Amino acid sequence: MTDDRFDVFLCSADDALEKALRTGGMRVFRDRAFDDFDTGTAAALAGSRVLLAQCPRDPPTAFAARLTAAFTAALRHGDPADRVLTIGGQSPVKPLCRGSAALPDLVRRVRRKVAGTRGPLGPAPRPPHWFTGRHTAFWTVHNGLDGGRLLLHGLPGVGKTALAERYACLYRDSFGGGVLRTGPFGHLDPGDFLPAFHLDLARAVAEHWATDVTGLDLRRLSLLLADRITAAGEQVLLLVDDVPAGLPSTVLDRVAPGSARTLVTSRFAQSWAAPSVHLPGLTPEESAGLLPPGGDAVRRFALRCDGHPMTVRATAFAVRDAAGPLTDAVLAERPDLAPEAIRDVLRGLAPTARDLLRLGAVLAPAPLPQDVARAALGSPDPAEFEAAVAELAGHGFAQRSGELLRLQGLAVEVAQGESGALLGEAPDAVLAGLAREAPGSGLVRHARSLADHAPAHRLRLLRPVAAAHERHGDPAAAGEIHATILASGEATSADFAAAARVEIDCGLHAEAAEHAREALVLATTDAERHTASLTAAQALDCRGDYAEADVFRHAEHPPETGEARYRAALATAVAQRLRGRPQPALLEPLLDELEPGTLKDELALEHARSLLRAGHPQRASDVAAAVVANQHAAGRERHPRCEDAEFVRAEAVLTLDLAGLPADREDRAAELRALEQGYRLRYGAEHALTLTAATFADRALLALGRPRHALAALAATEQVVLRVLGDDHPLGYRIRHGRGLAHALLREFDRQAELVEAVLGPQIRLLGRTHPETLESRLDLGLALALSGRGPLEEARALVDDAARDTAGALGVSGELTAKARAAKQVVRLPASFTSALFAVERLVWPGA
Repeated sequence: MTDDRFDVFLCSADDALEKALRTGGMRVFRDRAFDDFDTGTAAALAGSRVLLAQCPRDPPTAFAARLTAAFTAALRHGDPADRVLTIGGQSPVKPLCRGSAALPDLVRRVRRKVAGTRGPLGPAPRPPHWFTGRHTAFWTVHNGLDGGRLLLHGLPGVGKTALAERYACLYRDSFGGGVLRTGPFGHLDPGDFLPAFHLDLARAVAEHWATDVTGLDLRRLSLLLADRITAAGEQVLLLVDDVPAGLPSTVLDRVAPGSARTLVTSRFAQSWAAPSVHLPGLTPEESAGLLPPGGDAVRRFALRCDGHPMTVRATAFAVRDAAGPLTDAVLAERPDLAPEAIRDVLRGLAPTARDLLRLGAVLAPAPLPQDVARAALGSPDPAEFEAAVAELAGHGFAQRSGELLRLQGLAVEVAQGESGALLGEAPDAVLAGLAREAPGSGLVRHARSLADHAPAHRLRLLRPVAAAHERHGDPAAAGEIHATILASGEATSADFAAAARVEIDCGLHAEAAEHAREALVLATTDAERHTASLTAAQALDCRGDYAEADVFRHAEHPPETGEARYRAALATAVAQRLRGRPQPALLEPLLDELEPGTLKDELALEHARSLLRAGHPQRASDVAAAVVANQHAAGRERHPRCEDAEFVRAEAVLTLDLAGLPADREDRAAELRALEQGYRLRYGAEHALTLTAATFADRALLALGRPRHALAALAATEQVVLRVLGDDHPLGYRIRHGRGLAHALLREFDRQAELVEAVLGPQIRLLGRTHPETLESRLDLGLALALSGRGPLEEARALVDDAARDTAGALGVSGELTAKARAAKQVVRLPASFTSALFAVERLVWPGA
């Protein structure tokens, strides 16, 4: 039994603190120098009730060893935070205080902790294998994460993942919001990394906060993560395990949202603006702690194998029954490379354990439900399977986490090289698991890996992978999977229709229309024909080919019951709005039939858009506000539907507020800026109303003949829009069109043409060919092409004539846009030499415009 000699073991260079503790009636052992952790110092720590440390930012090795010894000793008494007391933030437990505290208050806190103990710490037990050799590494990682993100790299099997997970456990008090674990991803090509990370992060966020994250792209998912952390008021640790080599720094930046501490592990050093920690093998002394006694022979062997933990562990297992101390002769027979050492262990495993590792070669290196793993092996006897898992875990080749099993990557690679991969019943087992589990399951990663090893099951495995990417707002990744499915020659009508739907989201409308036609040809049921026709009509609508779209829409016969009826009505309402003929009454009776939920919100959002386009801003605002409220109540505030509803409401409210503004351009511009400032103060700089009003106010500078000021203001607003909404939002297109107008005022028609050409396609898709903003873009593009001399003048004239005809049809013969259309038709009919001369004269007359 350890003598109760001291109340406080003090790691501090502060004389005043020691004196205050002694004056407060406590027995203090002052650890004055960071010398060797000798027997006397260790005994003093064992005989102390608590350890109190002032944590330096860069702790010496011996300092970390003291805290580690105290921590492991305190674990036997319950919560280590009751025994290991620190001042400052760099500690494995919640600090007693972070900043400066008055000494009397600090002494009172320490006295309360001492009074709550029932005896001294006692000697630290021999640290478990995961702790050996990692005392200072924990501290280095913790300090490095102060900047928000850290890269931990080292050889395969050296213990990066184990250290990261153990760090997350030991320093749990620093991450009150919990830990999100993703990966490993090291088997992926760099180009496949972000889509896989997106799916895994979505799974982790959904599980951690029990929230629905479907429909959220990676940007919105990161914003949701930030929202959750802010709301909780506690820090979160994000583990990104084993990223591929050669990732660009911009990609790594995307996996490290500033809201969370992010710890990335990799087998390779990465070019990234973040602290980097190399994890070496064990030192000879640390290796000796894992092996039977052997003195210098053990140390020499540790040097020979570079202290690789898996080599040391395999050797320890092989010589566990050796009689007497280990000698050089005994250790000379042991391999000093990890793969060879692992191979020796594999030969002694039971057949089911070896098969489980071989199975890992065709799966993703991700956690796998144990029932799926057992089914993949052909459902061996439960006791036999349990024994195999326990055997692998005992050798460090597998790790359990609840019902999940994770196989060690290096052991899987060696097993595959030794006996080959094992497919077994894995495809059927994974597909059955996918059918049972909720969307977003981690089994999707296994399905994607299996598709490369099981040609007979390839399409069945790829379909849920594509659906998962689409469900989580990554149509580009889904499109790549669909392209593989379509190229197989075995695609069905449903495959072609699904590919077309994704291509619409990617802006590939011509391809989508073609694949929807293929889906219609292959259709064998009325439901398939209905889906294919509707998809083809939507693709053609997005291109502005309304006449051809109507052929498909009128050819199909929507079902009279079920969700498909509402979907068909929704598609018709969208089509009418895109044609400039909004019909709010079309959806209103259907909304009364529907129960609250996702489908009703979809129809209500389109109803709000139609009301706004039809000139009913107040009703549009009310309907959109109800959608926003529903989405917030469901925890879907970052969903695109909620975002779109907020901006429909913002435009409706702004339309009402603009109605009373003066006609004078100077006064109107000033009032717009005042509106923006008012919204900013009331709702914040990133609110939909603020950003919409800012865009209107920035564009008002163009009417005042101040293009350079407008360019600067629009650029600043665009940066916020890009960060909050991404680069595919209608507000961003409005800003870019405004920048094009500014360049036109500066006679930079080439630049205007580039900007307007880039936004015209998305405007047609989202707003329709006859929306006022789209009509203006069509006119401006024709003018810019004519005045810049880019391309044949006949093409520019055709663009302007077409836009002018639609403008007259949609808006009538009066109004600013109609007048602009008439003027544009005259300008593009001037001779090319005349327009060039006119351009040159303008440059001379207004050089500073």
